[in-house]
Amino acid sequence: MDREIIYMTVTAFPVAVERVIHPELRGRPVVVAPFGAARSVVTALSSEAWKAGIRKGMPLAKAMRYCRNAIVLPPNEPLYLRASRAIFKVLENFSPVLEPSGHGHAYLDITGTGRLFGPPRDTAWKAQKEIRRQLRLDASLGIASNKMVSRIASEVIRPAGLQDVPHGSESAFLSPLPVRLLPGVGLQTERQFDDLNIRIIHDIAAMRVDLLTLAFGRFGFVLHQRALGIDRTPVYPIRAVPALEQGSILSEDSNDYEILKGILFDLCENAGKQLREKTQCAGRVELRIRYADYREEGHRLQMKPPVRSSAVLYARTLPLLDLILKRRTRVRSMNLCLTELSHGSVQLELFADPKPDRHLKLEHALDTLRKRYGESVISRQSAVGSRQYSPICRTAG
Repeated sequence: MDREIIYMTVTAFPVAVERVIHPELRGRPVVVAPFGAARSVVTALSSEAWKAGIRKGMPLAKAMRYCRNAIVLPPNEPLYLRASRAIFKVLENFSPVLEPSGHGHAYLDITGTGRLFGPPRDTAWKAQKEIRRQLRLDASLGIASNKMVSRIASEVIRPAGLQDVPHGSESAFLSPLPVRLLPGVGLQTERQFDDLNIRIIHDIAAMRVDLLTLAFGRFGFVLHQRALGIDRTPVYPIRAVPALEQGSILSEDSNDYEILKGILFDLCENAGKQLREKTQCAGRVELRIRYADYREEGHRLQMKPPVRSSAVLYARTLPLLDLILKRRTRVRSMNLCLTELSHGSVQLELFADPKPDRHLKLEHALDTLRKRYGESVISRQSAVGSRQYSPICRTAG
């Protein structure tokens, strides 16, 4: 069966939500940027601010020179989260297969819902109407046979509208569009295409795959598939599996590697403690960071055998941090998520390193002491550079 995918987005979502609460902001240049940060950058902006020359990611000081009468609002994450959940609740009335894609953005798989809501375009129109009626937000919706094309369709009819791409016309729809709309084409890749005199998606689709691979490596084949409108990625519904999460917001944005390692160490220590309290093991870990400009990066890792020890968890997760930290931008927050949780003892491999087992026994002993004498009786001294695991026992009483 051909899939029917809707991508829903609210343009400049933070600004749109703020304007629902503060109608006096409508029609005025508004930018969202954190106050007090040494290198504060614009994370969202209104169309009026865009027309004045402000761009997302621009330093706030520079943005204010472009538009001196711009209204600057600090990010309000709790508000954006509530608004996003309200939108998702509306969309869930049309299909249970919903995948959030950030605040105010989501994919909806409506395959097989025609008997309930009619053709895909009618379903999208009803969803758009309900979002406007219940939440007073104007959404753009793209409809296509896959996630990539539906997302691009929603971008070409912003700030609000409805774009339907019929099955079989994906390549024709993409052909005249600029190459920057393809997923994975950033500024550097766009410059490479510009050097090759390639500016629209049709030019990529018309190129031989071997030439694209020569210029872009294995990513060249992916680019060619995307230029043809091919995307087989399914819509992943909201995770319902058990998970254990630990997060930390830095008191001050930082890109100091030693500080970030220390934060990761604390997250792993707390997560490991919770695992041991619940006699659980984690088979998968995901580490995500959010930069000061609100861009997010993350990596995940399958852990075999499953992990319960804080020290082992840290040793497995530290390489993920090294993979993520590829930018000079300061980090604002860090989040650790453990999934594939299971109960019972850890099944060690026959020729496994005995160190993880020793770490686990030590941590069980420390947990017992803390439970008996209080949390302050024992702390871990960790030389941040070497990350050595050294408990310090204080005399109780």
